[in-house]
Amino acid sequence: MDSGQLQNTLKSLCKVMWDNNVTNPITYVTQISYLLFLKMLEEMDHEQQEAGSGNYRSLFGKFRDGDEELDFDPLRWSVLSSNPDNEAMLRTLRDTLPLLARHPELSQGARAIFRNAAIVIPNGATLRRAVDIIAPISFLGMDADVKGDLFEYLASELGGQKKAAQFRTPRHLIRVLTRMVDPKIGGSICDPACGSGGFLIAAYEHILLANTSPEFIREKLSPDGVLRKIGIGDKLSRAQWDFLQTGAFYGFDGDQDILRMAAMNAMLHGFDHCPIVQRDSICGGEDKWDDIQFDYILENPPFSGSRGDAKRSLRIEKGDKYVLFLAHALRSLRPGGTAGIIFPNGILFGDTGSHLTVKERLLREFDLQAVVILPKGMFEPYTPNPTCFFVFRNSGKPTEKVWFFKVDGDGSSLAKARKFGSQYRNDFPDLLAMWPERKTEEGRAWLVPAQQIIDKGYNMTLSALGLIEAETVEYAEPEEILASIATKEERILELIGEMQELLAGGSGE
Repeated sequence: MDSGQLQNTLKSLCKVMWDNNVTNPITYVTQISYLLFLKMLEEMDHEQQEAGSGNYRSLFGKFRDGDEELDFDPLRWSVLSSNPDNEAMLRTLRDTLPLLARHPELSQGARAIFRNAAIVIPNGATLRRAVDIIAPISFLGMDADVKGDLFEYLASELGGQKKAAQFRTPRHLIRVLTRMVDPKIGGSICDPACGSGGFLIAAYEHILLANTSPEFIREKLSPDGVLRKIGIGDKLSRAQWDFLQTGAFYGFDGDQDILRMAAMNAMLHGFDHCPIVQRDSICGGEDKWDDIQFDYILENPPFSGSRGDAKRSLRIEKGDKYVLFLAHALRSLRPGGTAGIIFPNGILFGDTGSHLTVKERLLREFDLQAVVILPKGMFEPYTPNPTCFFVFRNSGKPTEKVWFFKVDGDGSSLAKARKFGSQYRNDFPDLLAMWPERKTEEGRAWLVPAQQIIDKGYNMTLSALGLIEAETVEYAEPEEILASIATKEERILELIGEMQELLAGGSGE
């Protein structure tokens, strides 16, 4: 099954859920993910059995959890799906699936998928339709990239509602930022607002590519139309592989439903023994993870909302969520470490107490290396908010100069109906080419002394720093605005009158 066939299969599954009133994207994607995972689990179990390892023990059957015996055999895909009674099959799934969170042989990441799991498929007939669609899929025979596309597509389904905008980050943007941060094998990588795990996957693929012999590197056309290189990591030692799979990645998110996607992504890529944890990274009480620092931080924190209960270790009491996540990165980045974070443009000009506090710390205690201004429409169709990203290091020294780069195009139409192609401007290749030497170019890339930013009250907009002219907006004269409003009000009253006449005529029949 290739990527196109798999996508059509997933579309059919989503339609089955939608047609049966499971219409919340997070809900139906979660239900589909459960079923896909069960199919995958039996295939993995069969593969290990065929390998003939003396340590093999089936994931199915009976296991003890304390004083209780748990029987997972009813969840074996071949057993579950062969039940001729649709309603009995649904009851088995509802009763038994949540128990996988207690399975002693599953990894931490796999157990996280089923923590507080609930099956909301409305009836046995709907489940049967979904099971029949999934049955032909063979995960073991599937290319690793096609498996990745599976969750790319499901993640895009999550982007269909406003709530999902905070975690559906454009994948080509994730890859650009990851290349600039350049995480290396041996370093710990954290995304404290990981969503479906996009940054963790990109960092994993980045490290594999950097440790692959040229003859094993191949190219793949991504869904966004970008040709990218894929590696297999053949140069990694056994110890490095073990670290990559068990200790390299840390993903945190407060939404359990979204975290399931990250956990399944981690399992597909083989690092599900790394911590994927449900927690609030910025607010509430401190926990053990607040004492840990990381070599690399990559994230796209929530754009909207503010909190007044920030963790004490952040050294600010309240502020916009994205400001608190910046404070979190300043606290959690290990000396010598590098962070790359996407922000709404409010971080550039914000002048609240919390904005100024974190920006002052960033410039005076860290090396702010890059501020990249992204084009309007970068996050369409999820949000119209203009955005940017920062790259900085915990150097222990104040920033001397900041490299600014203005991106005018990302290779797409930058519209709600997002289309990619060579006909659209794409500044990302030049951004990556100019970044290592911090090259400058009039109207596009600049090196700005940190003191100039400080003198401007930590306003980092290009216009405030005098790098570009401020955009002027021409407004109509007050008389014209009032006349326009009056005209529209007259038309509204006319329409109301017409509707009243129609209603009166209808009631008289």
